[in-house]
Amino acid sequence: MKKVVFIISSIALVACGTPEEMGTTDELKAKKEALVSSRDSISALISEVELHLAALDTNKVYDVVTSKEVEPSLFLHYFDVFGMVEADKSINLYTTASGSVKKIYVKNGQSVEKNQLLLSLDTDIMMSSLAELQTGLELAKTVFEKQQRLWMDQQIGSEIQYLQAKNNYEGLVQKVKTLKEQIELSEIRAPFSGSIDNIFAKEGQLSGPQMPAIRLVNTSGVYVKADVPESYANRVFVGTPASIAFTSMDYEVTAEVLQVGQFIQEGNRTFSINVSLPEANGVKPNQMVHIALQDYRNDEALTVSASLVQQDVEGNDFIYTLRNFEGTDRYQVVKTWVTTGLTFDNQTEIVLGLEAGMLVVEKGSRSVRAGQEVVLG
Repeated sequence: MKKVVFIISSIALVACGTPEEMGTTDELKAKKEALVSSRDSISALISEVELHLAALDTNKVYDVVTSKEVEPSLFLHYFDVFGMVEADKSINLYTTASGSVKKIYVKNGQSVEKNQLLLSLDTDIMMSSLAELQTGLELAKTVFEKQQRLWMDQQIGSEIQYLQAKNNYEGLVQKVKTLKEQIELSEIRAPFSGSIDNIFAKEGQLSGPQMPAIRLVNTSGVYVKADVPESYANRVFVGTPASIAFTSMDYEVTAEVLQVGQFIQEGNRTFSINVSLPEANGVKPNQMVHIALQDYRNDEALTVSASLVQQDVEGNDFIYTLRNFEGTDRYQVVKTWVTTGLTFDNQTEIVLGLEAGMLVVEKGSRSVRAGQEVVLG
């Protein structure tokens, strides 16, 4: 302090004196050197005072950031595959016999019951043959019954006559039965209840075992079939939760895996799964769907927004957290090294490095630096 007073006094004397009073040239040069040296000392003192003033200044401006307190919460991870709607009760019906279509009893979109007659072929020739066989069968039956009474009861005639009559009668019985079965095969009946999806045959047109006649569909038993990459083989099981989205219908339903294939296909290295479809309103077989399969769940996970996780030049992950200056509203920015887990829906699980209750820098995380003092806004 004395030094400062001396310097100020010297400056005052120089400013007030006349050239003659200030002394000789050598004396003035000496005084100049002393004043220059004093000026440097004063500048250093001013800088020191400014630092102390800044520390005492309550109006100092700090960078403003926002924060989020880390708390345990449910974290789910899904991966996506594409699948197709399948229906066990979606089949093409064929006529077993060949012939001309006589009559179609249903229309497209019509609901039908099990065993309902859908289509029949022209069986006029077979019906005529059946009538002839039945006439011959009646005669053969009468002859056989008479031969049986004569031979078995009265021992009239010969055994060979009895056996011939019996053989003729039983042969005609079998022919009638076979022809009736052939007539039945010329009909198509619904094997289960459902709706007629398409009718390929036309009345008067030839139909046969090689040509589908009618498509019958029942959507009450539909499910979704999908191929899953081999890398997920130990992460998908029966009962795995799933979400099925019909993008073309803006429709989504919660489901679960019903069946997991035990064979890896060589061509694409995938295995097949069947996923339930509890709601099937408007769903059609062969429809493409988007399936999200849940492969991870943590009920007490510590997560942060994926954008908050940063990396240094060596690829190590870190997050900026905040440490409060006790008794103030100011915080110090801390670079916290972390180990990350899975990321889903813009949330990253933090496996190591964070604890519940810690404050993480959100807004401003890309502009702060470790050790910086900030306030919350």
